[in-house]
Amino acid sequence: MAPPTRQPRSGGRRKRRMAAAGDGGGCVAALMPEEMVREVLLRLPAKAAARFRAVCRPWRATLSDQRFVAAHAARRGALLVATGAPCRTSRGSGGHVDLVGLAGDVVRRTGAEEGVLELSTCGDLACVVGTDRRARVLHPVTGAGADDPLPHDLAEENKPWAGWRLEERFHAFTHAFGRASSTGEYKVLRVASLSPDLRVEQLVEVLALDRAGRAHAGARWRGMPRPPFHLAGASNAGMAVVAGVVHFLAVDIPLPFLPFEHDDDDIHHGAIARFDLDTEQWRPLLRGPLNIHQIQQDNDLSPPLLTLTELKGFLVTVHRDRSHQSSSMDLWFLIDSEEETWVKEYKIQIHLRPREFYAHPLLVLDERMIVFCVRPKGRVMVYDLETGKCKDLGVGDCVEVGVYKGCLLSSGSVVVDNDK
Repeated sequence: MAPPTRQPRSGGRRKRRMAAAGDGGGCVAALMPEEMVREVLLRLPAKAAARFRAVCRPWRATLSDQRFVAAHAARRGALLVATGAPCRTSRGSGGHVDLVGLAGDVVRRTGAEEGVLELSTCGDLACVVGTDRRARVLHPVTGAGADDPLPHDLAEENKPWAGWRLEERFHAFTHAFGRASSTGEYKVLRVASLSPDLRVEQLVEVLALDRAGRAHAGARWRGMPRPPFHLAGASNAGMAVVAGVVHFLAVDIPLPFLPFEHDDDDIHHGAIARFDLDTEQWRPLLRGPLNIHQIQQDNDLSPPLLTLTELKGFLVTVHRDRSHQSSSMDLWFLIDSEEETWVKEYKIQIHLRPREFYAHPLLVLDERMIVFCVRPKGRVMVYDLETGKCKDLGVGDCVEVGVYKGCLLSSGSVVVDNDK
């Protein structure tokens, strides 16, 4: 009697697993706990996570879930890095603005024909100022707005005489970009003067945009009340925008050299001026946490002892100590602006040459890491709060760096490289 022939396995068990996973590519996900799969996916860079939506239906559902998108944005974060136009006289030298993940991957590249002098961000938009000194509102994910400069003419009330023309020029040395809390409209603030001399009286102007960051038909710059003292700008990290309020440090220029009057008794060391984008009025001066010297003038080549930044939604003063061989800094958070309550939350020590370079904090990630831009060298580094070690992201020669607060994985975001 012939032995019974062995029938080939039908693979029913394997097929059932594959069917549970949704398709063949997702069978690994079916064999792993759901929370473990989610944790693995959270660790992926944005570009890889977007591609993995095509692996299987369960992964697509997880990677498209808004709770996952928010958690990924909070853990991974993203930066806007501008390169090109290394100095303010490099007219038309060109450059680009990169949307960069914290793994160092370039998600999107947008060309900037006029180079980049300033870069400030608000939500998922950015205000880019080129070497032509024209401001543009850029959508980093799509690249829209890169070729659409905002109006540039001086506010009518600030023109020095009747018939004054744009060709007679003025100097806009810093811009801020934020959002009015009551209307949700974006606004660009600029500090200008009729001369590049820092001692000349400063003019403050505001341009209102719509909720998409576009200029209204016939939009023009409008003159604002005079600032309470001579304002520092973004170039020396003396400005920060928090919750629709623009904060400025004072520039330490001896009052006898200023051509306009100020009440010296109201200007304390480390004083901070606050302009409310909602009311378009100056708020009362804010005292800093320490009684230290004010920020240096732009012609002081050493790193500033005091700068401003925004971290975790708070205004932060960064205090540096040049007496150490490394770059030592204290980060003070403004917890209550009405009571002027400051709390020192971090003390950081980064091994850089403090008299030549300084690290400016940009972003806190998951209470474990702080992202810094090292100036003037133009590098981006991630500092581990537990180990005290730094990792270079490999992004060099940066002109400006900002924080992108949009979600790269949200619907409508196209996470691909694109060179112009």
